[in-house]
Amino acid sequence: MAISQTIVNIEELRNEGKEGFFAGLGFSLNASRGNRDRDYYSFDLRFDYNLDDVENFMILRKSERKINQNVTDISQLIHIRSVFETYNQYHTEFFIQSAKNPFRLFRERNLFGTGLRMIIDDQMRFGAGVIYEEETDLEDSVTDTTRFSLYFHDNFEIAENVNFNTTIYYQPDILDFNDYKTSFLMAFNFKVNEKFSISLQYDIAYDSEPILNAVEDDQGLSTKFSYSFN
Repeated sequence: MAISQTIVNIEELRNEGKEGFFAGLGFSLNASRGNRDRDYYSFDLRFDYNLDDVENFMILRKSERKINQNVTDISQLIHIRSVFETYNQYHTEFFIQSAKNPFRLFRERNLFGTGLRMIIDDQMRFGAGVIYEEETDLEDSVTDTTRFSLYFHDNFEIAENVNFNTTIYYQPDILDFNDYKTSFLMAFNFKVNEKFSISLQYDIAYDSEPILNAVEDDQGLSTKFSYSFN
């Protein structure tokens, strides 16, 4: 089942602490036939290139939903990030992201930013930084905002090949804390073997001041299959 996928989870399939080139594919497919024919797909591609003191990765995503052969939702996203080992468990991050989704009432959303990532322990991560965001609505009105960006990630091992993880993002306007974006993601991950895994994912995003005619919150539920080429 897939309701929507609107948030990119940078913690998913990270190859942290590993050197070399890595590639992975994630996909969700759903179809139903009856009074209304429904079709949905989502594909993710992830590429990592890690050196001794810097980790780089890129995520590409595209999804589309149809009802009776009519497109009702389509989106695409690219996220690029570099993480530099700075001091012990503290790392410096630089990233850019671009997303398009006219069916969610924004034509384009672009951002870039930098921050500090802290490795708390083997499972927990915390990040803090600043992003510059530019949103274009369907009437080509552009809104620019500079935000603080905070995130927290934790991973819980339930069994040998099963884990549960959560990621929380909070991004307030640096000049007006009443204008903020927040999101919460959680996933049950089942590792079938070294290359193939299955994930049950839920996400919710909230925007206190959405662009014109857009809703404040967006939720998603999906079953995702992932394959690593390494």
